[in-house]
Amino acid sequence: MARGYADPLAAVTSLRKQFGQLDPNLISQALSQAQLQLRLESRWGQSASHLLLTDGGISQATRPEVAKFRASLISNQFGPNAHVLDMTCGLGFDSRAFAEAGLRVSAIEIDPEVAAMATHNLAACGIKVEVADATSFQIPPDVDVIFVDPARRNPKAPKNAQGQTKRIFNPQLWSPSWDVIAEISSHLPVFAKVAPGVDKEFIGTWDATWISCDGDLVECLITSSGSGQRSALILDSAKKQSRTIPGSGQTRTEPLGKYLVIPDAALIRASALTQIADEISGGLVNEHIAWLTSSNVLAVSEFADLEPALGMVLEIEKRIKYSDKVLVESVKGIPAAGITIMTRGMQLDVEAIRKSLIKVKSPGNSELVVAIYRDEAGPQALICRRYLSAAKS
Repeated sequence: MARGYADPLAAVTSLRKQFGQLDPNLISQALSQAQLQLRLESRWGQSASHLLLTDGGISQATRPEVAKFRASLISNQFGPNAHVLDMTCGLGFDSRAFAEAGLRVSAIEIDPEVAAMATHNLAACGIKVEVADATSFQIPPDVDVIFVDPARRNPKAPKNAQGQTKRIFNPQLWSPSWDVIAEISSHLPVFAKVAPGVDKEFIGTWDATWISCDGDLVECLITSSGSGQRSALILDSAKKQSRTIPGSGQTRTEPLGKYLVIPDAALIRASALTQIADEISGGLVNEHIAWLTSSNVLAVSEFADLEPALGMVLEIEKRIKYSDKVLVESVKGIPAAGITIMTRGMQLDVEAIRKSLIKVKSPGNSELVVAIYRDEAGPQALICRRYLSAAKS
């Protein structure tokens, strides 16, 4: 019932009139839960009406498609009856995915209130979350693999406008710290969820998979295999499709062609661009910039049709030596429904550039994309349109 109100103040007033016999704090808590459920539903696209939630728990929650992938990975690697210990259970979303994959699950959570919520959320899976600190917890002898999602925000720090506290970038200050995680990995396999911007040097010989879901770079999964492999996983939740691209290190460069390809961010983080270059019969625009180029119409068309999409394809209409004045003159009178500015290797006021171009363009039906970057000849600008293959146009 608390979910049927658009205005929180009106909701509190109405609910207190209807349920005056209840503690006002209970009504406020019910309204807060309803708002959190709606927030999670808008993020995940599925019902959350049965879940108990916290603001911080939603911020760190794994997307269902990603949690399912991780559970499948563990099941395939350690067997469908493997025992997983979730050492940072939170609200229980990862534990639920493990259980739904048929894995045996134990879960601990340091915060008693969050642990109680997780036990409620996991009731259908038969999992009771134990209140315990991962840094001192005695791991049961029959556990096959550890999953850990260390807290990477300081709960005592001031909150920003989005209600979030400051991120912790030093792994030794995570909870549990990297030292604790590394010690556990010396005698048990560990799967750790970390931020996608994690320092690659820090990962060392752990395997790392950067995960993109529906075009958003959401996390990096690191595992203690010791082989040092790098890869990117691209997920499309609507079409239930996925593709893994291996990291490849150095990728060749090519002269600027007819098309510009902006790879998915997971591919860039994983240094997984060589296979993309091969698929489009092209290469990097610049060895320091993760944009690719090609003039092969057939290869680019096939790439643009791939599902899940591995990147955005642009057709280059004009190349100019960049300056604000030259760019404005070049765009003047070009028909466009809107303008998007993309930059690499340069610090620019993107919004100011976009506004200056909006003023001089003509009305049109398709978006104009301006890609600005720096090469050995200096700042360059590419005036482009989004490319649609015959199959998608």
